[in-house]
Amino acid sequence: MEDDPFDSVLNLESQFYDEGHALGIADGTRAGHIEGRVFGLEKGFEKFIEMGKLHGRSIVWANRLSRARTGTNPLIDTPQEQKTPQPGHEPTLTEPTSKSLPPLAANVRLEKHVQTFLALVELESLSTQNKEDDVSEFDDRLKRAMSKAKVIEKLIGEDFQSGAGSVSDGGRTGAGDGSIEDISILHARH
Repeated sequence: MEDDPFDSVLNLESQFYDEGHALGIADGTRAGHIEGRVFGLEKGFEKFIEMGKLHGRSIVWANRLSRARTGTNPLIDTPQEQKTPQPGHEPTLTEPTSKSLPPLAANVRLEKHVQTFLALVELESLSTQNKEDDVSEFDDRLKRAMSKAKVIEKLIGEDFQSGAGSVSDGGRTGAGDGSIEDISILHARH
């Protein structure tokens, strides 16, 4: 018996299905790699922003501690005549203003916490490699640094709120108006 001339027409639907499936897999693989890379870059950037914020806070706390020990401010090297404003003189945008934070009280426990915090957020020792061990080490250091920052905040009596949508608050935002959908009003009971 000879081949039926309509066999190719009867199998047309499955042929198009198989061809579309193969094209979809190829396109999805290519798009998945692109989207995955973009997503990874975004998440990595968010984590490094958070680590940078913590690093900045560590420098401020370390300088406030050293200023408390020595009575000077190692970061600000302004001459004495710039520190005293002239009467009737308004500072401009190009002139530095001499506002500083008060020194922290000398406390051995606080100094140990700040030293540990500085070691955790030291930028030179952070790896930017995209290897599983490096990423898990970075995430671990970020979590430990965030916890250490909370401990230091409690010791010095400061309350620093990260920006809305940051890694530290899980991306939660609230209007702050006290509505039932506002999670920013929920505080832990102590």
